[in-house]
Amino acid sequence: MLSVNIAAFRAQLSKLLGRVRRGEEVVVLDRRVPVARLVPYQERLPLKVAVRKPVDDPSSLAKLAFPPLKGRPVDTLSALLEDRGSR
Repeated sequence: MLSVNIAAFRAQLSKLLGRVRRGEEVVVLDRRVPVARLVPYQERLPLKVAVRKPVDDPSSLAKLAFPPLKGRPVDTLSALLEDRGSR
């Protein structure tokens, strides 16, 4: 991996891009601190997603029982608006 300061990067951009095309990586430094890394471009292939059948029948969700909330009833819309208003 080649490291160059910003001035050398500007002066030798075409040459450095040629090296990157050939597979090298170039790190650009600003006062010895890395600020960028040039790597060869690679086409990204679309992700493959596997679709599987559900383990349980989706209608089984309707059979779930939840205990009632204790205390005063909750207005979900008011709670949502209150939460979003604080952001």
